[in-house]
Amino acid sequence: MNNYQIGQQVIHCRDGLAVVVGSTNMADKDYYIVKTVRGSGENIYVPVERADQIIRFLMNKKEADELVNYIKSIPLEFNPNTKQRRDGIKKRLLSGDIKDAAYLFKQLFFFKTSNDGSIKYGALDIDMLSFASNNLLDEFAITYGKDRDQIEEFIFDKLKYFF
Repeated sequence: MNNYQIGQQVIHCRDGLAVVVGSTNMADKDYYIVKTVRGSGENIYVPVERADQIIRFLMNKKEADELVNYIKSIPLEFNPNTKQRRDGIKKRLLSGDIKDAAYLFKQLFFFKTSNDGSIKYGALDIDMLSFASNNLLDEFAITYGKDRDQIEEFIFDKLKYFF
């Protein structure tokens, strides 16, 4: 089990970038208190005993480079069945797995840069893919030490040789 420290940035499996702001004990259970960075900035109570299933450390630069290379190998897929497609996106979005986030990022990247009109995402699809992509880009920005408004171009430059 990992030991998270107060002030440490982490990734929350559902809410993305967060900061550990404290810990507490309620009803004889220990909790980390994490505050989300995006959205409302709400506090989330994460049971210490299950923390590794809910939050994770940010990737380091080596892991980020490996993830960028992994993104290059992700197949471009589009399921025309709306329900199956959305269920698949939701499953990956909620898994907390960085490779699932990378998969969703790649699908949105391909849609934005190479769509010939054959891929028809709905507004909900775009929202979910964008949410995953933004969370991943937030993490890349911290890992690579780039401003958030520069990181998308930085990552796209790393990926452009694939397309």
